[in-house]
Amino acid sequence: MTTTHWLTLAFTIGFIIIHFSSKFLKLSASNPRSPILSFAGGATIAYTFIYLIPELSHYLQVLKEVISSGSWLTFFEDYTYFLALIGLLIYHGLDTVTKSQHQSSDSEPSFGFFMVHVSSFFFYNMTIGYLLVTEQFSNYWAMTVYFLALAFHFMATDHTLQELHEEDYDKYGRWFLVAAVFSGWLIGVIFQLPEYVAAIAISFLAGGLLLNTFKEEIHESKSSNFWAFTAGALLISLLHMVVH
Repeated sequence: MTTTHWLTLAFTIGFIIIHFSSKFLKLSASNPRSPILSFAGGATIAYTFIYLIPELSHYLQVLKEVISSGSWLTFFEDYTYFLALIGLLIYHGLDTVTKSQHQSSDSEPSFGFFMVHVSSFFFYNMTIGYLLVTEQFSNYWAMTVYFLALAFHFMATDHTLQELHEEDYDKYGRWFLVAAVFSGWLIGVIFQLPEYVAAIAISFLAGGLLLNTFKEEIHESKSSNFWAFTAGALLISLLHMVVH
């Protein structure tokens, strides 16, 4: 393996440690919201706006080169942005159904729906692991900023999933997500997939990141920590500008 592969493996192990430690980190995701989770939300949102969304413009050209001019898909035109919207809608739908089931039964959702919900995050995590290897970062520091932003995001999503699924997440969910991020990394190392695969993956990821972060921070029943959120956003923004 190359030096880059070893570095991405180290970051992947970092993601794995975060998932495993979620069971032991007792942070409040409800009212008032933990400043650490708000900080993580700010960091994720900043990275999505400053790095991932601008990348959609590059990957849009990749998809346009792949899709022939006579294809019915040309109707959509802005493919990457449309895919980001689809990603946002899918995760919003899953979140809505999960929470309505939780409220109606006054207990954690059924194991069957837990599997559906966690499976959607399996793809999500696998995409993050895959992009860690295949994304063309300008330097190792840029890759480090990617790791930090997504590590903060994993910390927040772990607590959300744990809050919804409780014991099922502690027993099985963490293992699914660990397997997902590692398998994504492994696919990126072993296979040389076409660039349009990364284009589709990063588009879905951008939509999912926006939804999964904003739904936790902008919520009437939760008291988000504005200053912690702002600090997270400013830190990642500053780091991104420095490394580029």
